[in-house]
Amino acid sequence: AYLGALADPQSDRTAEALNYIQNFYELDLTGIEAPDTTDTTVEPVRDDPAEEESEGSFGKVLLWGVIILVLLGASGGAVYYLSNREQEKSIEDDTSLSSYLSEQFGNNEIEEPGKPAARSDAPLNQWMTTYVKGDDLFDDSFSIDSPTGEFLGECGVGIADMIGVGDPKKVSAFEVWLFDKNDIQTVTKVLMSNHLFEDDHSRNRLAAKGEPILAEVGQELALETATLQMNVRVVDISFGQSALPDNSYFDRITLELTVWEK
Repeated sequence: AYLGALADPQSDRTAEALNYIQNFYELDLTGIEAPDTTDTTVEPVRDDPAEEESEGSFGKVLLWGVIILVLLGASGGAVYYLSNREQEKSIEDDTSLSSYLSEQFGNNEIEEPGKPAARSDAPLNQWMTTYVKGDDLFDDSFSIDSPTGEFLGECGVGIADMIGVGDPKKVSAFEVWLFDKNDIQTVTKVLMSNHLFEDDHSRNRLAAKGEPILAEVGQELALETATLQMNVRVVDISFGQSALPDNSYFDRITLELTVWEK
């Protein structure tokens, strides 16, 4: 029994067994103490529940943050894709519309910046006027009347500037004008030869008469007053040949004047 007690250090009879053996065998067991039977099992230190809860909450927040970032990235990609698709579709639609208008009405119906707006209604009046070198007193004017014969205004073309000396005069610019009885001023534009238009001094000098315009075949310009609109189209041009610079004066020019009531 004592041997069993010694075999089990946790037995309550360990101290008694050591005393018995000492007396029986006359041994000196001083210094040998019975093992402490006190339960020395070390309990694991538990973390503060508040800290565990805090760590769990942080983990959840981090997880949700990652999920939200992924969703935002996917949403941004979707918006970018849809936006590009809408822009491409808009361009395709504009291209299709432009092609359709070109097929239906022809390229001439597409307005270009600086050109008079095309009108479908019948004009009040339309004239053709031609200057030929040698007509030193060239000054064509026309009365603008309503369909009932009412006087509305006047328009015309006259010599604005010349170059060189001698006869016949070498005309380098024409003034085109529009008078409206219901307006206080006459609108004027100046058609110039290439040489005159490229000369800054001459162009600025004539700008006092009206807006400088380079005369070219097919050139169109618009003059507007309070109640009238006039379109002027350059039908034909030829320049004189002499010792003067090339394209500096007109040998011949034909203009078409068309007037509408606004």
